[in-house]
Amino acid sequence: MAEVVAPGFCGDGGCPAPTEIDCLSVTKVYDFCFQTETRDGLCFAIPAACGTVPTGSVATGSVTSVTCSTQSITPIPNSGGFANATLLVTVVLSFTITASGTTICTFSGEFSFFKTVTLCAPTGVSITCEAPATGVGPAVIISGEVCAVVNICLLIESVATVKLLVPTYGFCVPAPCVVAPSPPFSCPPSSLYPPQCPIPSAGPVPAPVGPEPPVGGPLQPGS
Repeated sequence: MAEVVAPGFCGDGGCPAPTEIDCLSVTKVYDFCFQTETRDGLCFAIPAACGTVPTGSVATGSVTSVTCSTQSITPIPNSGGFANATLLVTVVLSFTITASGTTICTFSGEFSFFKTVTLCAPTGVSITCEAPATGVGPAVIISGEVCAVVNICLLIESVATVKLLVPTYGFCVPAPCVVAPSPPFSCPPSSLYPPQCPIPSAGPVPAPVGPEPPVGGPLQPGS
């Protein structure tokens, strides 16, 4: 081909004809869904290693990890491949207790729950999940425990590795790298010279100022 085809929009004229048909091994997403899971009233005992927690201490928390394990995939009869997928979701948390800006201790907590969703999941697919967003709070210290509200955005997918037949343009050809100036300065700097004075919009141009005449008479040639 005389012209290299690059990823992106082909333009108003459309894309040229492909040069070949390739068989690619890819992960196909058969179905996916997302949902925010809110768990409140979760309480975790403060470890004895933290010692005595002063009155007025503050607890903050964050989600360390979210993992899912598939418990069952139950096909729905006469649904064309849909199934009820049940996952065991395990969440690991980290809590920090501070008093007057000083960290008293940090400890971990963990809880699990079952989640069942309906997906297009024909025989041979796997169910995966991830948590692209999480949040912990508010968290309070009550009777030797940290109690908190946990929010988890779950993204659940049914996937399988397949051999996909696709038209292609061959292999991608890299373009030269565009090198940006290294921060924190650019060379040459944009303020290399002082700015030019603006041109007056109207009015007479002032006459040049000549030499002052000598005291007692006009300035004579050769003087």
